[in-house]
Amino acid sequence: MIALDIAVGVAFLLAALTFRRTPAHAVLLAATGLLWFAGDFVGVLVFAHRGPLTHFLLLYPDTRLRSWLKRSVVLAAYVASFVYPIGKLTVVTAALFVAVLIAGVVGRGRVPSASLRSARLATAGAALLWGLLTAAAVARVAGVRIDGFMLVTYQIALVAILTAIVIDNRYRLSRTAIVTSLAVDLGEGSVRSLRDVLAEVLGDPSVVVGLVSDDGFTDEAGRPVVLNPTSGQIVTDLLDGNHRIAVLQHDAALLRDRKLLDSVTALAAVALTNARLQHEVRARIAVVEASRRRLLAVADDERDRLEAQLHDSVLTRLAHVEAALGRFGSADLCRQLESTRDTIRAFARGVYPRRLGEVGLAVLREMTLPVDHVEVNVPDERLPPDVEAAAYFLCVEALTNVAKYAQATATRVSIEVADQTLAVEVGDNGIGGADPAKGTGLLGLQDRLDVLGGVVAVESSGRGTRIRGVIPLEPSEIFLTDNNQAVSSASAI
Repeated sequence: MIALDIAVGVAFLLAALTFRRTPAHAVLLAATGLLWFAGDFVGVLVFAHRGPLTHFLLLYPDTRLRSWLKRSVVLAAYVASFVYPIGKLTVVTAALFVAVLIAGVVGRGRVPSASLRSARLATAGAALLWGLLTAAAVARVAGVRIDGFMLVTYQIALVAILTAIVIDNRYRLSRTAIVTSLAVDLGEGSVRSLRDVLAEVLGDPSVVVGLVSDDGFTDEAGRPVVLNPTSGQIVTDLLDGNHRIAVLQHDAALLRDRKLLDSVTALAAVALTNARLQHEVRARIAVVEASRRRLLAVADDERDRLEAQLHDSVLTRLAHVEAALGRFGSADLCRQLESTRDTIRAFARGVYPRRLGEVGLAVLREMTLPVDHVEVNVPDERLPPDVEAAAYFLCVEALTNVAKYAQATATRVSIEVADQTLAVEVGDNGIGGADPAKGTGLLGLQDRLDVLGGVVAVESSGRGTRIRGVIPLEPSEIFLTDNNQAVSSASAI
C-alpha cells in the first residue's frame, strides 16, 4: 500500500517533466503530485490533489479553459478538495461527478477537431476519477466496507489515467513535430524534391507525386509520371480550393492517421501552389523585361533614324546653302550657318550617334571637352548594341555635367569588362556637389540600366565627382570584332 501510494505521487511529478513544453499542464501535474504527498502528512489536505488533477483533466490538451461551464466545475472541484468538510459530503462528490461529465461533453464542441481524441481521453479520465470517488462515497453511506479495495483501485486508476495521457501527449508532440518540420522544410525552399520530403515525413519510400498537366501527370522536373497504385496503395488528391493541382500515391496504411495525412497533404498543396505562383511571377517578369528591352531597342532605332535624317537631309541642304551664300561673299551669314550646323551635329550626336553603331564605344575617344586633360580607356571590341548604348549615354551625360558644372581641369573615362559585368566609370577633379535627385539625366540613365539589370552610383563629396555604372553581361553576350566575327570575352580581355 505504501509503495503504491509513493508510486502515484512520483508518477505525477515525473509526468510534469514530460509536459515541460506546456507549463500550464506541468504546473498542474506537479501540484497534484505534491498535494498527494501532503495529504499523507496533513489530514485536511487528503482531498487536495483532486482540485489540480480535475483542472488538468478538463483542460488537456488545451492550455486554458475556454468555456464558463468548465471554469465553474473546476472552481467547485477546488473548493471541495481544499475544504475538507465539503469534500466529505457524498452529495457533493456525486454532483461533481455529474458536472464533470456534462462539462466534458458540452465543452467538447469548443475543442479543435485535431485535438478531439485527446480531449475525449482526458474527459474519460476525469469521469473515471470522480466515478470511483462517488462509488466509494455511496458504499460508505450504505455501510459497505470496501475502503481498502477502493483506495487501491483509485490509485491504480490514477496511474493508468496518467500513463494514457502521457502516451497521448508524446504522440501529439511527434505528430506536431512531423508537420512542423515539413512546414519549415517547404518554407525554406528545400533543395530536395517535394517527393523526397514527403517520403521522409510520412515514412513511406513508395510515395509518388504527380503534378497535374495537360497531358496527365508530371514530376517536378517535368517528366511524365504514370500512377499505378499496387495493392495496399491509394491515390490522394492535392487541392488548391476546388482545383486539383497534384496527386499523391502512397501507402493506404497512412489513412489510419487521417489527421496527419490531411495536414501533410494540405502543406504540400500550399507549397505547390506557392511554387506555381512564383513560376508565373518569374515568367511575367521575364516577359516585361523582354518588352522593356524591345521598347528600348525601338527607341534607339528611332534615334538612329532621326540622326541619319538630320545628317543626310538637313545638314546636306545647309551645306548647299552655305556654298551658295559663299559665292555672294556673305561671310556673316556663312558663320551663322556654320554655327547652326554645329548645333545640329551636336544634337544629332546626343540623339544617337551613327558612329556608335559603326565603331562602338571607341566613339568616346572622338569627344572634345573644355578641360585640360582627358583620359579615355575603352575597349575596341564590340558589345551588344543595347549594352553599348547604355554605356555611351552614361558617359555622355556624365561628361556633359563635367562641361557645364564641374569646373574641372581633368576627367577620366574608363570602361572595362570583368567577371561578366561591364563597369563604366567617369570621374573628374571638379568642385563636386552632384545630386542625382535634382536632375532627370542620371535618373533616365538609371531607368535605362534597370532594363539591363544594371545600377548607377554617384560619389560627389566636394573633391570631384565619380559616376559609376555596372551592367551585368550574360555568358552569351560576347564581344564582336569590327568585322562581326565572334570573339570570346576571355580572349578579348
